[in-house]
Amino acid sequence: MDSRLTIVDVTGSTNDDLLEAGKQGAPHGTGLAARAQTAGRGRRGHKWDSTAGNLLLSIVLRPCVNPAKYSGLAAVSGLAVLAALEKQGLANEIDLKWPNDLVARGRKLGGILVEAARDNEGKPFAVCGIGVNLNYVPSEVPDGGLPAIGLSDLNESVPAVDVLLKKVYHTVVNAVDAWTDLLNAKEEDAGPLAPVHDEYIAHLNWIGEHVLARSPAGDELARGIFKTVDGFGRACIETKDGLRFFHFEEASLRPLSK
Repeated sequence: MDSRLTIVDVTGSTNDDLLEAGKQGAPHGTGLAARAQTAGRGRRGHKWDSTAGNLLLSIVLRPCVNPAKYSGLAAVSGLAVLAALEKQGLANEIDLKWPNDLVARGRKLGGILVEAARDNEGKPFAVCGIGVNLNYVPSEVPDGGLPAIGLSDLNESVPAVDVLLKKVYHTVVNAVDAWTDLLNAKEEDAGPLAPVHDEYIAHLNWIGEHVLARSPAGDELARGIFKTVDGFGRACIETKDGLRFFHFEEASLRPLSK
């Protein structure tokens, strides 16, 4: 499968490159990594600082599931990245933040950006972009975003970027394949997170703690106790007026002092 992973010195955005390649029919598992990006981006179009020294990887995914369930890919991929880091002995302090970030010591270590599209034959596919801070830590973050941290801040010895790239690449593709099989074995109305729900909750930050939910525009939507994430990926917050559910496109969460 390594033959499907290409590494370039610099590009605008690996996600943009593979979205175009996917539209031209690039197969499942096609991977592109860059040592630097000039137009990297994260969730909601936020700029992703892509200075050389960090892991910058995108993968074409064509899971044989209902495209409406592609919303589970961010959680599956996040767990896979965490598993790859664990195998390298690098994940002792790392958790996941709903819906698509890796965090450590209250700071952002990495992010997952999944973008769905259709190719020129009308077939659905997704591109999963993965960014992890290794040796370079951005000083600027989007408004309201968590400050950044790198793997080198957490560990005395961090493998070369290319070594981690290959580990992460293989682990993500294998995890998506396993998720596809498990999801197809469940009832048709099963949520996209059903095959990984328990594992995802076990690694999720701020469960049981007081949080604030904000809209993409920065408006407060709710505050209360972060109870869980359901099988459809919605954050469940217990407020004074009852339970509130938020889809990842509707809100982002931040810890709230009691």
